[in-house]
Amino acid sequence: MDKRNRRHGHDGNRLIFWGVPLMALVAALGMVYLHLHGTCTGIGQNITRLEREYAELRKEVLNEEHHWVAARYIGNMEALLDRHGLQMSFPEPDQVIRLNRQEPVPPTQYARQGSPI
Repeated sequence: MDKRNRRHGHDGNRLIFWGVPLMALVAALGMVYLHLHGTCTGIGQNITRLEREYAELRKEVLNEEHHWVAARYIGNMEALLDRHGLQMSFPEPDQVIRLNRQEPVPPTQYARQGSPI
């Protein structure tokens, strides 16, 4: 009888006592995992999209650099001038104005030096 009096008929409550919080913990960890998985998937898709855009922009930059080099070529420049009917020549030495390079002036100091205020 001593054994029965100690337990008072609460033989199966330990499973419920530990089972419910354990299941709540597992559910919370599952929700955290799903949130992290969704966030990482979204970030991965964004990175993939940005890498594609970077590749397209890099290709466009290289293409424009190629066009710029071709446009700067003296033969192409002369052909463009002829096509548009422009007559250009280099200036005579007396038509060139040369400017002397001046040293930059340091910026004006507005703050008071050594003032406690």
